[in-house]
Amino acid sequence: MPVRIICSISLIYMTRMLGLFMVLPVIMLLGQDYAGATAASLGMALGIYGLTQAGLQIPLGMLSDMVGRRPVLVAGLILFALGSVVAALAESVNGLIIGRALQGAGAISSTLLALLADLTPPRHRTTALAIVGVSIGLSFSLAMVLGPMVAAWGGLAGIFVLTTGLALIALVLVMTLPRPTRQVSDGYQRWRPELLPIVLRTRGLWPLHLGIFCLHAVLAALFLVAPERLAALGYSLTQQGLIYLAMAAVALLALGPMMRVSERHHRPKSMILLAQLLVLAAIVLLPAGSGERVPTFVALALFFVGFNFLEASLPSWLSRLAPSAHRGTAMGVFSSFQFLGAAAGGILGGLGLDAGGGLFVLGCAAGFLLVWGLFTLHAEPPPLSRQITLEARELADLEPNRTEGWGLHLWAEQLAALDGVLDVHILDDESALMVRVSGQELDRTALLAAHDKSTTD
Repeated sequence: MPVRIICSISLIYMTRMLGLFMVLPVIMLLGQDYAGATAASLGMALGIYGLTQAGLQIPLGMLSDMVGRRPVLVAGLILFALGSVVAALAESVNGLIIGRALQGAGAISSTLLALLADLTPPRHRTTALAIVGVSIGLSFSLAMVLGPMVAAWGGLAGIFVLTTGLALIALVLVMTLPRPTRQVSDGYQRWRPELLPIVLRTRGLWPLHLGIFCLHAVLAALFLVAPERLAALGYSLTQQGLIYLAMAAVALLALGPMMRVSERHHRPKSMILLAQLLVLAAIVLLPAGSGERVPTFVALALFFVGFNFLEASLPSWLSRLAPSAHRGTAMGVFSSFQFLGAAAGGILGGLGLDAGGGLFVLGCAAGFLLVWGLFTLHAEPPPLSRQITLEARELADLEPNRTEGWGLHLWAEQLAALDGVLDVHILDDESALMVRVSGQELDRTALLAAHDKSTTD
């Protein structure tokens, strides 16, 4: 497994997510010092990062197909660093908004995932994508701790100085990555615009797109309110960082048992609904515990547990429901809704604070969750499945006496007819078969043995 490549890309990806998350717990506390600051304008500064990310990540991914991955990554990171500098030097809220917009315009997430596919062999791609997914979850917890602590030292400007440094480190990592010898264009790994209408017509994916939108909208809206509640209880920024660290630890402890119930006992829908209830309970408890420590801490713990489980589970659910040939495009749409949700939560939440205060914002967040819960109740749960990669060279070695014309297409036809095989997809470069099997009854050895038996019967 190309460990160095996967770790480098994961670290670069983390810098993007830290740019989104680090200002969450502090912007409403410290943003009031900027000229022209209102709740609405600070919400715009929070949300515009997600808006430019959502609008540009897919076009920049497509551009990387034409001009190469590295030029797009370098340009995106330079934009991110430039936006960080503008935000660090800003004295007015308008300058802060411009800086945040430039940060988000360096939308390299889709290009990074494309590069990951280019540089990793098929048998390692699923693991590589899982590691990147873990890095996203870690970036949220890390940002919740680092944001308040760095801000206590250097204010919002200190956070942007840090993100500038992270962007420069990411630039160095990009320059040390090998140039791909080929570009993976397969729909299993990559965004393909011609598949967009098919993905958008796939009804089973819409609860997940709506879900990630609502989850990040609620996240942004909640952190327009929660930091001020902690400040009202007398906690400094550094102490708030330690509180978030404790909440992240609680969430990590709860994540393992919840994932086991979801995956091993195949209760994904029930656990998604439970996590939604935890987040909803957090939204209800937060205003109820105003002025009291214990209800506020319980609310934050419930939110962290529910959010971390949902953030990990929704992409997994999507990967199982999306047809293999459309998986890359489905993930691109999913990521766009994720950033749009963060934008909506920040922008609409800021307007809501001006219009009706924190209670109004939390009420709207609860409404988002209830709508999502109704969609989830009527959604089809994903099948219990696993992905097995069979490389072409491996299969060729098993057929030394194959007749002319024998190849991956005949393998795919034979395997697709086996009981327990849900889907068989041939990568565009014909380097491997991606076989999705149900349950735990088939592993690689059993799959090949079943194929041998089917060809001799």
